[in-house]
Amino acid sequence: MRVAVFLDEINRKDTAQSLELAQSWGIEAVEIRSLPSGRFPRAADAEIEELQRQIEGAGLLVSGVSPGLLKTPVTDPDVMQNLDQWLPRACEWALRLGTTGVSCFGFRRDGHDPATAPEEPPAQVIDYLGTMLRMTTAAGCRLVLENEAGCWGGTGMEAAQLIEQVPGLQLCWDPGNAARAGATSPYPDEYDAIRDLVTHVHLKNFSVDEQRWSVMDEGPVDWPGQIAALKEDGYDGYLVLETHTEILPQGIDDSGDMVPLAFNAHHNLTYLRQLLSR
Repeated sequence: MRVAVFLDEINRKDTAQSLELAQSWGIEAVEIRSLPSGRFPRAADAEIEELQRQIEGAGLLVSGVSPGLLKTPVTDPDVMQNLDQWLPRACEWALRLGTTGVSCFGFRRDGHDPATAPEEPPAQVIDYLGTMLRMTTAAGCRLVLENEAGCWGGTGMEAAQLIEQVPGLQLCWDPGNAARAGATSPYPDEYDAIRDLVTHVHLKNFSVDEQRWSVMDEGPVDWPGQIAALKEDGYDGYLVLETHTEILPQGIDDSGDMVPLAFNAHHNLTYLRQLLSR
């Protein structure tokens, strides 16, 4: 398994410092989501080229790109226009950055109460995912669906239902997102049902009681069990740290010379390495 970190989850305002810290921590790769001017790949070519130069200069790889596509209601009239405009560009730049992984979501469930919503997503969701998969594959990339709270495919099981209807679609397994979406046992129960679909993993945790993100070792996700299971299953993809929280771990009052987000990213990295060494 290879360790990566979202570049904008170390320092959201200073890309150079994020790269410097990632390099000094011995991390192998970074995942690309937000740039100073906005979400990838909506930035100008010159800005992405400079980012590429900095990443290569730091000796780092790119684990994947996250253009944030299909995180709107499926009824959004601009869905196809956005795909036509941004998906080819996301794929082009993914390949130039040295990765084939392009993530997406399953559309927001706006207007659908999760407690009463139908088990099956609207047919449009499946149709658009199929279209996006064909476009991504034709461009030489892989389309990876991330389970996301508030979207169709919020838990691992729900995401698996989408993938079953769109053969070739891959799964970015995010147990923290699953917990936020209401899954009571991301591991082992959900993982046992989806393990054969997982090609990418995002790492964070979620405090259900406080309804906020938390560091990996605080929250309902059984990360020791999950990492052990991934090892046992021979998973050889990326484990991507996605810190999400600036609230320091319990018992810590000061982040020292790092911003709280960077401190938490390093905290999660240290914890992950402990789990990997077992």
